[in-house]
Amino acid sequence: MRRTRRSTRAATPSRSCRATGRRRPRSASRPAEPGNSRAHPHSGSPGDAGLHPQRQGGTTREEIPPMKTMKGYVIQEKGRADWQKVPLPEIGPYDALVRPTAVATCTTDVHLIDSLALPNALGKVIGHEAVGVVEQVGDLVADFAAGDRVVLPAGLADWRHPRAQRGEGKFHQSKSPYFSDDPTNGGWFSEVVKCFDADSNLAHIPDGVTDVQAVFVDDMAATAFTGVERMEIQFGEVVVVLGVGPVGLMGVAAAALRGAGRIVAVDSRLDRMTLATQYGATDLIDYTQGDIYGQIMALTGGAHVDSVLVASGGSASDQITTAMRITKFGGHVSVVSGFFDDETVTLPMDVWNYGVMEKFLTAAQANQGRDYMERLLLLIANGKLDTQPLATHVLHGWDKVGASLELMRSRDQSVVKPVVIVD
Repeated sequence: MRRTRRSTRAATPSRSCRATGRRRPRSASRPAEPGNSRAHPHSGSPGDAGLHPQRQGGTTREEIPPMKTMKGYVIQEKGRADWQKVPLPEIGPYDALVRPTAVATCTTDVHLIDSLALPNALGKVIGHEAVGVVEQVGDLVADFAAGDRVVLPAGLADWRHPRAQRGEGKFHQSKSPYFSDDPTNGGWFSEVVKCFDADSNLAHIPDGVTDVQAVFVDDMAATAFTGVERMEIQFGEVVVVLGVGPVGLMGVAAAALRGAGRIVAVDSRLDRMTLATQYGATDLIDYTQGDIYGQIMALTGGAHVDSVLVASGGSASDQITTAMRITKFGGHVSVVSGFFDDETVTLPMDVWNYGVMEKFLTAAQANQGRDYMERLLLLIANGKLDTQPLATHVLHGWDKVGASLELMRSRDQSVVKPVVIVD
């Protein structure tokens, strides 16, 4: 039987609840070790209003046995991460607890572990690509309830900060695990996770969209689509995508959806270049077979291209210089790569004609929040975009997170993205 909201909540003014598509609450059981997906939060300590929705009007699943800790995948020191016990998160009135059902590992996770580039990540649960099922919501959450399938955000924008009123919410992430000083504020690789401001940061997964498709929305698709938006592509323009890893492949798809007339994918890995053609690439360039600039000029008859998406690895100076050199004056270069090994970028002035001609260079951070993710999910639901081919390796069980990270670290050419299904 569907659990109804209590009268204390229903009486709150100006709130609505989505009544359709909600899953029937399952029987609660005590969380197990990694590998068992049926992990449920405890009912809280006596003074914890957020974890006592029966007293505060929030929604939860069936009565949940007490549990103080859970398993989380934590950066324990530079170069090492592993499972350990971590505190169960406690929610506030606007927050939600979510049980992850599928997660994806990322090169960013590998860089964070190996380099500790963001020191605040030390001692915290990592992971930023996940989908799951809502277990519990706070009293003032209006649009989500226990049983809803959701995408978790890659970044926790603070939508209540004044910068959000300027359209800059994603640039203020005081609650993001990688910037927050709170040691209990971690990422998504744990049995239960807390999402701040659920109504603004979670996204409903439409019926018919699988967990594997949805898990790539918050980062791979959002990063690429944001970067492509910055390129301001007009119908029929010529676009180059440098690097067709998972973000670059989504960049090809986004450029095609934006109406690019010619899309040139640059890489050296045959499997990924083949995928690029499936997503809309019209031309392929293997950078191991000669200078990229020369090969582009040969394709275009000497014409510079309208815009470039930089989604490649390597040296930041080399990649951005190449992108600027092949772009026309007045064109756009959008960088979505994370160059963790570079402290500086050097650009020769001739790519700007010594400063007297325009080229637009931007580093694009993925758009965040519910609205953007739900729009991307709508593309998937209606057959306009399919993220499934990114999942070249599907593993099962929490205990496979380490193996999934090793696949990303291996640089095996057959690996695009591993996904871990939490069985």
